[in-house]
Amino acid sequence: MAFDAGMAAAVTAELKKRITDAKVERVFQPTKDEIMLICRKDRRDVRLLISANPSSARVSITGLERENPKTPPMFCMQLRKHLQGAIVRDVYMYGFERVIEISFSAYDELGFACEKYLTAEIMGKYSNVLLLSGESGKKKILGLIRPVDFTTSSRRQALPGMTYELPPPQDKSNLLEESEDRFFSRIREYPPERGVDKFILDSYLGIAPVVAREIAYRAGRAENVGSCSPRIVWKELSELVRIIKEEDFTPCMVIDGKKPVEYSFIDINQYGPQVKKQAFENFSSMFDFYFGTKEKADIMREKAHDIEAVISSARHKLQEKIPTLEAELAECDEADKFKLWGDLITASIYMLDKKAEYCDVVNYYSENLETVRVPLDVKITPSQNAARYYKKYTKYKTARTIITEQLQKAESELAYLLTVEAALKLADNEAELAEIRIELASSGYSPKNSAVVKAKAHAKFEPKHYITSGGYECIVGKNNVQNDYVTTKLAKKSDWWFHVKGGAGSHVVMVCPPDVEPDAKDFTEAAELAAYFSSFREGENVAVDYTRAHNVKKPSGSVPGYVIYHTNYTAYVNPKCCEVMSNTKV
Repeated sequence: MAFDAGMAAAVTAELKKRITDAKVERVFQPTKDEIMLICRKDRRDVRLLISANPSSARVSITGLERENPKTPPMFCMQLRKHLQGAIVRDVYMYGFERVIEISFSAYDELGFACEKYLTAEIMGKYSNVLLLSGESGKKKILGLIRPVDFTTSSRRQALPGMTYELPPPQDKSNLLEESEDRFFSRIREYPPERGVDKFILDSYLGIAPVVAREIAYRAGRAENVGSCSPRIVWKELSELVRIIKEEDFTPCMVIDGKKPVEYSFIDINQYGPQVKKQAFENFSSMFDFYFGTKEKADIMREKAHDIEAVISSARHKLQEKIPTLEAELAECDEADKFKLWGDLITASIYMLDKKAEYCDVVNYYSENLETVRVPLDVKITPSQNAARYYKKYTKYKTARTIITEQLQKAESELAYLLTVEAALKLADNEAELAEIRIELASSGYSPKNSAVVKAKAHAKFEPKHYITSGGYECIVGKNNVQNDYVTTKLAKKSDWWFHVKGGAGSHVVMVCPPDVEPDAKDFTEAAELAAYFSSFREGENVAVDYTRAHNVKKPSGSVPGYVIYHTNYTAYVNPKCCEVMSNTKV
């Protein structure tokens, strides 16, 4: 994980400056593995978040809001008892481990001054938060978020009443204590075919993969230890040690489009110019951006679970139905063969043996006049065999028409569901999810329950609005309901209409007065929006069709979001270069 020992050192240094001497006013436990301390310092509230969530374990000051349960958990009550009103005395970390401890000056039940400690172990799925008290030079566990007994770990137990012990050390060295001689000896003994980043991860404590890769990148981008320069690697490692010891940290995040990819306490250069870097004023704001974006996506995914279930079920049925229809349609291709057999039997009936299992007759309908062997049923006469083949021909001919219609309908339905699925991925608020629920209920995929009816009555179509560098407004529909609204209600004949070619995505309308021609850059930016808000968001060189809005028509009775258009042009753009995304119109 990116929250390594170096990040812990950076956060510790930041917390020392911001919460030392702060008073704990309130304590909350928003979730089972998160603690929130509201501290007061210099007449301002500081919100300290300590998370033991395996996917987002961290310690940081945060501005993110958390909804607290009506009934506080037992550990929260225990923290309130011991820490509410306490003063933060110090923040420090143990050695070069991902263990951050906050010491408090508090009072016991009798009113005597005492020391209390809140220890955060940031170790992925083994993360934990413990409340400790200092007794006779040792620290006793008063309570913790995640008890650890023999069934969980055979190496270390952590239960209330036990003496606190640090997590078992790994069989690695502390980089901050490494000498040059030991480093060169270590790298000489390491398998030469393995990567430099693997050497760093295998040799030293508390180094995240992103930091190890960055050191390897800065040390010459060698493919493996055998081809690297050990002296350059040592130089880069020494610089990393200097950054940590001198607290010369740089909050840095790599962003792909709008999605945060990596974060670190040093500048990250390994991804090259194809992704964007973003610097932050402090680590707290960086964590809020990174985990806020991630948590928002997780919340949206949880809220959209019912929609995903409806789409998945309908898509699964169609994906099973379409191959069956295709197989049945392939059988219908024999219809012409059965008609030919009936015709050949009728033409040669005077010379056929009534007891024969087959007959060899000349194909008078072929230029080559080849002989065709026709199977016969010995239980009936040749004329009855001919009638049976004519009946099969009629049956398959009728079936072909019906199955073709069913197959086209199933394929259209599957294509429509893919557009709904794409819209679901683009949704970023509850209102857009409600619109998708309304759409699915109106299309017959889900029942029209009271919640959907109520949402439909209060639905407000609010597509996104962006401004191009030339000052032209672009209106973006985020789902099929909004797409219909944008294309059929908002778009004027003189406007330009954009949609990704051969995929599901948003309808984008660039508002353009009559007799005005935007610059090529404006067209490119509008096309980038259409590519970004589509199923091809992660692609490159994406094809986007565009035309005047008066060339776009919605067929009567078609599904939401479906249109036809003509006289279009095609642009090829990179969705990740969508600069107009930052120019949101409020």
